Amino acid sequence: MRTINRTDFLSGLVVAALGAAGLVEALRMPRFEARGADPFTVPGLTPGLLSTVLCVLGVVLLLRGISGRVLAEGARPSITQWSRASAIRTLFTIVMVLVYGTLLFGRMPFLYATALFVFVFTLGAELIDTERRKPVWQLVIGALALAGIAAFAIDFVFTDLFLVRLPG
Repeated sequence: MRTINRTDFLSGLVVAALGAAGLVEALRMPRFEARGADPFTVPGLTPGLLSTVLCVLGVVLLLRGISGRVLAEGARPSITQWSRASAIRTLFTIVMVLVYGTLLFGRMPFLYATALFVFVFTLGAELIDTERRKPVWQLVIGALALAGIAAFAIDFVFTDLFLVRLPG
C-alpha cells in the first residue's frame, strides 16, 4: 500500500497554486504591443518566468508527495519536531534575510549589499554547522568566491537580461 507524503503533497499544492496564480497575473499585465515594445521588456516577463518555475517545482513536489518517496529512510521531514540545529539554522536565516532586506538593500549599491549578504550568510551557515569538517580559511575563501560570483551573476541577470533597475 502506497503512503502519501503529506508534507510534500501539501507544500507542492501550495507552491503550484502560488505559481499558477502568479503566472495568470503576469499574463494579465500590459504588453504594450501597440507601442511597439520589445517583448523582452514587457512588465510581466520576469514575474511570469518566476511563476512558471514555481509552478513546475510545485508540481514536482506534489508528484513526489503522491509517490510517497522521501529523501532517505528516517529523513522524513517534520514541521513539529525540530532539532536544536534546525532551529538555530532557521533563526540565523531569518535574521540574515531581515538584515539584508532592512539594513542593506537600497541603502548601499546592490552589488556590494548582495556580495556582503552572500558572504556572511554562507560563512555563518557553515560555522554553525556542527558537522563541519573544513578549516575556517577554506570556508572564507569559498564564501568570498561564492559571494563575488553570485553578486555579479544576479546583477547581470537583472540589469542586462531583465532590464530591471536595481536599487543603490
